[in-house]
Amino acid sequence: MSEFQTEQGWGAGQKESLECSFETPGSVSLRVENASGKVEIETQEAPRTDVFIVALHPSAEELVRRARVIEKSTSLGHEVTVEIPHARAKARFWSSDYSAVAVLVRAPRDTELDVSTASASIGAKGRYRAARIRSASGEVSLDEITGRTNVRTANGDIKLGTAGDMADVETASGDVRIVTAAGGKIATASGDVDLGRADKPTRVHTASGDVRLKEALQGATIKTASGDQRIDRAAAGDYVLQAVSGDIAVAVAPGSLVRFDAGSISGHVASDIEVQSDRPVEAVGDVAELSIQAKTVSGDISVVRAAS
Repeated sequence: MSEFQTEQGWGAGQKESLECSFETPGSVSLRVENASGKVEIETQEAPRTDVFIVALHPSAEELVRRARVIEKSTSLGHEVTVEIPHARAKARFWSSDYSAVAVLVRAPRDTELDVSTASASIGAKGRYRAARIRSASGEVSLDEITGRTNVRTANGDIKLGTAGDMADVETASGDVRIVTAAGGKIATASGDVDLGRADKPTRVHTASGDVRLKEALQGATIKTASGDQRIDRAAAGDYVLQAVSGDIAVAVAPGSLVRFDAGSISGHVASDIEVQSDRPVEAVGDVAELSIQAKTVSGDISVVRAAS
């Protein structure tokens, strides 16, 4: 096991900094804890993990001096831990800028991430094996996760490029934007959800946040209170859509057959496509079938045919 503490490096000038590198062939797990400032990670081809820590404010230099970077070999590969201590009790009354520290890491491709922050932003460029992210108000941006993705924030926005496995994402007031996910479970209170493509059944739950799903290949379950729901292209599968005052709009893939069950107490329900109500939901030759169950209290419901 290797452990490093403060030294000058990486052209940090007069700012307190810590720099270290480890040879890490094989499987790598990276754990980072940093309350304030930023955490930036990128992948590299070399089987090496480089860590650079620098104070972003003179008052944070004491935190860098107390920072710990630990590398431990395991039967599967290597574990690298970066710990930035919390500010002392007196400093907690300061602005978070006074305790801001930047943690910059270059790690091998397919590293597994475990990152925790308070207000520090989190960015990860490249491809990772899995990710577990925790933050209070920090924004989160991840490029590509081939395995499971688990993200929790209070009011930080969440951006995810590709989730190759289940994307389990939860935030209170932060917005969520995912380009592509194999499937997912997404929950917000007031944050909006924008999901580009979901390859497997996906669940989304918001209170006042709007939900947009550009392409759903195998169904979705969406629940909102006042938030609107919009699916630009529903290809196949089961769609269970519930809202109170929010509107629901679904565009069905051309050529598909639809079983449609919709109802609203005071909202308007409209559909301009042919409905198959007495057939099971299954593929018939090259023609996909899907079912839509849409319910609102006062929100409008619309089902149309998507453009070719």
